[in-house]
Amino acid sequence: MPLPIKRGDREAVTSKVTSDPGESTMLVPQWRVTVNSRCERACGYCRPSGEAVATPKGVELAPEDLLRVARAVQARGITSVKLTGGDPALYGPLVEVVRRLRDEAGFTDIEVISRHPRIGELAGELAAAGVTLFNVSLDTLDPQLHHEICNVDDHGLVVDAIKQCVATGIPVKVNMVVLAGINDAEVTNLVQMCEAAGAHSVKLLDVIKDLDQGAESFSRRLLTKRGKTLADAYVPLGEITQALRSVSVREETVHQGGLGHPMTVLTLSSGMRVVVKDSTAGAWYGSVCRGCVFFPCHDALMALRLTSDMRLQFCLLRDDNTVDLAAAAAESGTALEHAVEAAFEMYADAYFRSSLPQPEAVR
Repeated sequence: MPLPIKRGDREAVTSKVTSDPGESTMLVPQWRVTVNSRCERACGYCRPSGEAVATPKGVELAPEDLLRVARAVQARGITSVKLTGGDPALYGPLVEVVRRLRDEAGFTDIEVISRHPRIGELAGELAAAGVTLFNVSLDTLDPQLHHEICNVDDHGLVVDAIKQCVATGIPVKVNMVVLAGINDAEVTNLVQMCEAAGAHSVKLLDVIKDLDQGAESFSRRLLTKRGKTLADAYVPLGEITQALRSVSVREETVHQGGLGHPMTVLTLSSGMRVVVKDSTAGAWYGSVCRGCVFFPCHDALMALRLTSDMRLQFCLLRDDNTVDLAAAAAESGTALEHAVEAAFEMYADAYFRSSLPQPEAVR
C-alpha cells in the first residue's frame, strides 16, 4: 500500500536546505552517554558492549560520576545529551539521572535511546523528569524475523512500548537498521506503521559494515544463519531514499552538531520525518584518525562518548585512544574537568571527507 500522500503535492512545498560541511568554523560534537554495558539482546549488527568499546559485563555509571562529567561537558557549551548503552531502560537510576541532567546540569535536550519494552513502562516518569525525545529501535514488522535479528521474542512488547512513549506527548523517533536481503523490503511498511502510531520520525541507518574489525569482537554471529557477514548485510540507502523522496513534501540535509554523516530528512504529508543516515554521504575525521589502520572507516570521528566504565571515546573501532576519566575522578581538584576539556581538542582540526576516494593522506 503506498504512503498516504498525493503525488504532485511535493513540488510546491519542497524546501531543500543544505549546509556545506566546510562552512563550519567551530565544530561541536554530540555528547552520548552509554549508561550501562549490556542490553540483554544479541543483535546481529551490534557488539556485546553496544556503542561503547569493549566494556566488562554488568558495569554501569554511578549517577554522581555521570553528573560530574555532564557539568564539565556543559561548561563547553553543550546542552544536548543522548543516553544510550547497553540499554538505558535497564539502568536503575535512569529517571533520577534525567531529572538531574535537566535541573542540576542545565541540559535542555535529553534523548533516551532504547530497544527494550521497559522503556514504555518508564515513559511517563521519564517525560515528567525531562526527556525531550524517545528513540526506540524496531527493525522489522515480522515477529519471527525480530527474534532472529535480536535473539529476543518480544516484538509485540516493543511495538506497545513505542505507543506508550507516543502517548506521553514527547516526540518519538524509531530507528531501523536496514539489512540487505533481510528487512530492506519492509522499509515502506515500517514507515507506515510508525506514521499510523504517531511517531515523530523514523531514522533509517545502514549497517556499520566494518564494526567487527574493531577492538571488541562479536560474540554471536546471528547473520550466519543466512550466510551473511556484516559487509554482506550492508546496503547503500540511495534507492530507498529515492523511493521515499517521491512521496515526500519536503527535503532537507542536516548535520548534527556540525559532525557526523550528512543526513537526508524527508517530511511526509502527515508531518512525520524520515531521516536517512547513509555513510556514502561522507564523514568527519580528526587528529585521532592520523595513522589509524582503519582509515577511512564507516563512522569515523563522531560523537564524544562517555562509556559506562568512565572513559571518553572518540570512535567505534579503537580502545587505545580513549581517555580514562576514572583515574582523573579519583584525584582531588579539577583533574577530571581538565581531562574533559582536553578531549575536545580531538575535534579542533576535524575535517570532512567525502566517500569518494581521496588522493591525499590523513592530515
